Amino acid sequence: MFNKEKLNQSKVLQMVDWQFNRYLSMQLLPLLYLLMIIGAVLLVGFFVAASFSSSLWFGLATATLSPLILLVMIAIVRAALEYLVMAHRTMSIVESMRPLPERVESLDNKVDALNEHVIDLHEMLMQLRPLLRSAGLPGRFIESLRKGDSKENGGDK
Repeated sequence: MFNKEKLNQSKVLQMVDWQFNRYLSMQLLPLLYLLMIIGAVLLVGFFVAASFSSSLWFGLATATLSPLILLVMIAIVRAALEYLVMAHRTMSIVESMRPLPERVESLDNKVDALNEHVIDLHEMLMQLRPLLRSAGLPGRFIESLRKGDSKENGGDK
């Protein structure tokens, strides 16, 4: 029993965040939805009672339309609260993207280093090109690749 009380106290203490370290909108959303529905029901009830005090026919017309009006009010409240949920999710995505620039910068440095190695390798191969051509190595290598390709495909050229 003590653990439940401690848990409830910690939830209450979590709700009272005076430093605004956390966003409570998602935790308070069901309560806010319930309060707004109760408010809509009371408001429609007030208008029905006021219209009956004005005249019987106006009261009957208002009472007939009140379920539709209540449904529209609840739909508007629901849409507004769903907008809050969407904004909260978008905010969470943006917060998760906060470390992205450091990751991109790290990746950019790695790509630059790799690019330097490729350039060095290309320069070395260009210096060795005359030697490789005199030995006929590139042509032999390409010809051996072609022969291996034709054997794997089942045909001879």
